[in-house]
Amino acid sequence: MKKSRLNYVFLLALMLIIVLVSSCSPSMRTTPENEISKYKFVGGYPTQTTIDKTFDELDIQRVSQIYLEFMPLASQQALFKSHIEESGMNTGDVAVFTETGAGKVNHIGLTYNTESIYATAYIDLKIVGAYVVETPPNVLGIVNDGWMRFVTDLGNAGPDKGEGGKYLIVHNDYDGIIPEGYFVYKTPTYRNWVMVRGFENLTGSGNDAIEYYQQNFKLYPLGHQSEIKNRYFNYSVEKNINTTHPRNESYMKLIHETVQYEPSSAFTAYELGLLKSLGIEKGKDFNPDHRTMDIYKRGIERGDAMAKANAYANRLHDAKVYEDRQYEHLFIGGSHEFMNDDVLNLDARTLFHYEAIVITPAMTNKMIGIGSQYVSGYRDNKGDFLMGENNYKLHLPAGIPAKDFWSVTLYHPDTRSLLENGMIKPSINSYDKPEVNEDGSVDLYFGPKAPIGKEKNWIKTIPGEGWMTLIRLYGPLEPYFDQSWKPNDIEKIQTRN
Repeated sequence: MKKSRLNYVFLLALMLIIVLVSSCSPSMRTTPENEISKYKFVGGYPTQTTIDKTFDELDIQRVSQIYLEFMPLASQQALFKSHIEESGMNTGDVAVFTETGAGKVNHIGLTYNTESIYATAYIDLKIVGAYVVETPPNVLGIVNDGWMRFVTDLGNAGPDKGEGGKYLIVHNDYDGIIPEGYFVYKTPTYRNWVMVRGFENLTGSGNDAIEYYQQNFKLYPLGHQSEIKNRYFNYSVEKNINTTHPRNESYMKLIHETVQYEPSSAFTAYELGLLKSLGIEKGKDFNPDHRTMDIYKRGIERGDAMAKANAYANRLHDAKVYEDRQYEHLFIGGSHEFMNDDVLNLDARTLFHYEAIVITPAMTNKMIGIGSQYVSGYRDNKGDFLMGENNYKLHLPAGIPAKDFWSVTLYHPDTRSLLENGMIKPSINSYDKPEVNEDGSVDLYFGPKAPIGKEKNWIKTIPGEGWMTLIRLYGPLEPYFDQSWKPNDIEKIQTRN
């Protein structure tokens, strides 16, 4: 009898422990959000409510994946669309940023620099099967296809080696005669981007820059050199230009328009299948119903949140430039194709295309004194995001390893465009001749107000708004690559104004 009572007490105690553990452990609790019973099945078959719910979730997930996976295409096509609809450009026309800093802040464009005299154009091989590009000497330029994939470098990093040259760009299906005397490249898309970055000491600025590119940067159909009709625009005076891809349901319309214009061979069967499942199909009108538009909206909203988290808090183990610093790579993994052996690094590709434009190995490969390298910063030395109400200091040790120039530029983390802080340009570069310390190092300051006596080395920030930065090295030198030179982390400081 006594033994039986003890067993009864033991069982009661054990049951009490189980109840307590179950009520305290999140993994053992069931809530309306995570209980499996929200999906109802009868005899193994889903109920109509479950069918409707799961198809909504499937379509939303597919839209989010389209947003992430098609981002290189959308980014490039948005730039074409801006050139055509906002600037009135035709194939072969050239838009020139005639000033290094002034004018670019008026544009929404991914991480523009404030030092180059840009010239940008698009060529359309659907209209003309083969296009000639005559490039100026001593520039850094590219041809990217409609997916913003590398076709060729132009200028210093290209086969003309900075001497200027003639490039012939043809579509993969082109079967015409290809004459000698050209650097010839094939591309899978009809529309292709042609862009060069010139140095002001070579191109000049203002009307001089327009004239320089008129004389040295020419684009025309093969065999029609004497009939050049392309125009040259002053891009710096245009305002409210937005070359970035949409971040709402109109993203899907942009993809639809591209599918209609480009050949099916520009897409994989999987890509076309994914789009078709959401109502985007070659030869069909874009006519989403109310449900589909709601799915587009919800999927893009989730996709953009994923892209932003991936950009500023990514989980990639090789993102850091330096083991003991907060700085990160733009091209994580060191491949302009975002490949890791035989594997496509999806998160690295999305990160780059969410923040930047221009694909070239000259931004990833070790090219001493020729290409360009980028170091991105989102956090201070404590690991906190950079915010505009705080004051910060950046110490750049002596011997900044850049043959052509270095710069530090601020961008807004939402637009990924130049920070609109009321200054002519939100950057400081070697051309500005900032104050240099006795040992040759440079200290830069960021905050709502300039520290007393540091105005020349200060960039204004906006209280309540975040900011991010890119440190650019044009013509990077060996100390960058072997990391015998590296910038200090950005450090929060107290200042007296």
